[in-house]
Amino acid sequence: MTTTVPRQTALEIAGFVEQVRTHLGDLTEEEREELTGGLEADLADQLADGAVWSDLGDARSYAAELRQAAGLPAAPRRLPRPVVPTASHVEAALDRCRSAVDRVVQADGWTRGAWSVLVELRPVWWVARAWIAVTLLDVVAGPYEPVSVVPSLVNPLLGPVLLAAAVLGSVLVGLGRVWPGSGPDRPIARRVVLVVLNVLAILAPVWMQISMPGYVVGYYDDGYDDYGAGYAEGRASVGPGLHLGQKRVTNVFAYGPGGKPIPAVQLFDQDGQPLAQSAEASTGRGAERRAPCPAYNGATPLFNVFPLDQVALRRGTCEPETKGRTTPTPPLAEVPPLETTRSGAGG
Repeated sequence: MTTTVPRQTALEIAGFVEQVRTHLGDLTEEEREELTGGLEADLADQLADGAVWSDLGDARSYAAELRQAAGLPAAPRRLPRPVVPTASHVEAALDRCRSAVDRVVQADGWTRGAWSVLVELRPVWWVARAWIAVTLLDVVAGPYEPVSVVPSLVNPLLGPVLLAAAVLGSVLVGLGRVWPGSGPDRPIARRVVLVVLNVLAILAPVWMQISMPGYVVGYYDDGYDDYGAGYAEGRASVGPGLHLGQKRVTNVFAYGPGGKPIPAVQLFDQDGQPLAQSAEASTGRGAERRAPCPAYNGATPLFNVFPLDQVALRRGTCEPETKGRTTPTPPLAEVPPLETTRSGAGG
């Protein structure tokens, strides 16, 4: 009589037998074959007769029982040799994980109901993982910009087109219409790749939050050799922009001793380095988004000349050819004039 077992159980049996053979590794191939030659069929019969996996014990104990029954000495004490996983090992592990999830889901009515809702929400995940993939590409491939619903990829057309293609591909994969296909008979390599891609899609937002917790962006400063000595060659620099505590400062307005706004002022720190704003320090979203525009010394952009002009841009940064830039109105028309004088040294 031939015992027929489900494919999933058969894979688990094969994996268990392989582990038993590993624990008999000190024996000759002939001895191992004698002990385990019909083991898969025996285990299949036991499970078909109502036995459960817990009755079998672990593979090490099972191998020890086989040795004892055959009158062979116990396994010598030694450090275990590393076992290189084979395709059958990986497939059996995936099947065991799937079986464990199925057991948890079928444990009671609450878990079955919750799982049925999650199954219905699978299309949401298919769209989400496509968006995560394109957003991750946007973060890695170009200068940092605030995360948006439609990744820009430094091009107003490339982002939407790539996102639409990614969503279509992800949905087709989820439906099993294209690679890696659907059903339990998918090749093990495709199953592993799909699991890895899904795990990466889950972890990618965490990575982006940790690696870029703030606005670490590129801007151009001109740095003085010595204050007032003239501009050095423009060079690319990296910095977080301006902040007041945890709040981003998007613009600066200076007032003179008489209390009137100063139309343009250059700011430097105690070391003569420009207090430069970031080119990415935008405000608002969508049609309300405003990007800062620098002043220019020749062709060199200066982000430390305040107040900075602004321009309405849905995405990207202000460039020399960008049109529509405006100078923002100071928050206060005037402030109280300074009526006191500082006591000067050496007076």
